[in-house]
Amino acid sequence: MTKLLRANFARLWKSKIFWLGMAFMIGLSAFAVLARYRDKIVEPDFAFPTLDGLFFAGGVYIAIVIAVFIGIFIGTEYSDGTIRNKLVTGHSRISVYFSNLIVCSAASLMMHLSYFVVMICLGFPLMGTLETPVNVVVPLVLCSMVTTVAFVALFLLLSMLIHSKSSGAVVTILLSFILLFATIIIVNRLSAPEYYESYTWIEQTADGETIEHSEPAEKNPNYLTGVKREVYEFLCDFLPSGQMLQYGEITVLPDHIEIMPLYSLAIVVVTTACGAYFFRRKDLK
Repeated sequence: MTKLLRANFARLWKSKIFWLGMAFMIGLSAFAVLARYRDKIVEPDFAFPTLDGLFFAGGVYIAIVIAVFIGIFIGTEYSDGTIRNKLVTGHSRISVYFSNLIVCSAASLMMHLSYFVVMICLGFPLMGTLETPVNVVVPLVLCSMVTTVAFVALFLLLSMLIHSKSSGAVVTILLSFILLFATIIIVNRLSAPEYYESYTWIEQTADGETIEHSEPAEKNPNYLTGVKREVYEFLCDFLPSGQMLQYGEITVLPDHIEIMPLYSLAIVVVTTACGAYFFRRKDLK
């Protein structure tokens, strides 16, 4: 395992896709800070004068970055025959799988952390510190790291079972978008109001008479209730994309922040176990 990790990290430092991912997250963070700073300067009454709304926004994009990175990084191992060479030299398939999981997790965490580092190093001098208390921010950062590993485990499962580099990259990227769009749909359904507010409008007739109309508050037929709402709430907490979106909006309730890392760890354990199981039986000829 030590030799595999050493070889994988050596390949990681030379990987263009890894450094492109790092550059993207760093650039995204810097652009977000500078854009927010410009808005604050141009509009003194700007509604969002702090970095709170941006600090965790990188989590929404990291899933796509990880999907691209793992799809290409692992796919290259197949296309170059690296995985087969590792097995020929006596390494077990389980060791190969776990070494890739460790290296891909480390790379993804570095890419995600780079976003926070730029936020702190560039954002704090320009915009000031966060209004959100430190005892809230730190747990959210740690939880987002666990969610990042959940993304890694999920995408690695697919990449290790798909021979083709192009197909593996397409599948992982497609999955990242499916998770993102599914989360947006779930959040929109959960945030729908239970009642439409009452409203009043004024109509003027042809002879100049003014008539006031009013509509009472009306129940929203699309409002989720009962078991259906519980299922949607569970999916929002369980899916890594749902977790990242909640971290990004800093809307996580205390009871949720305790359970979401456990969901992420469950995803890591299950996907890794399934990936290792099927990879052991995969025909690499």
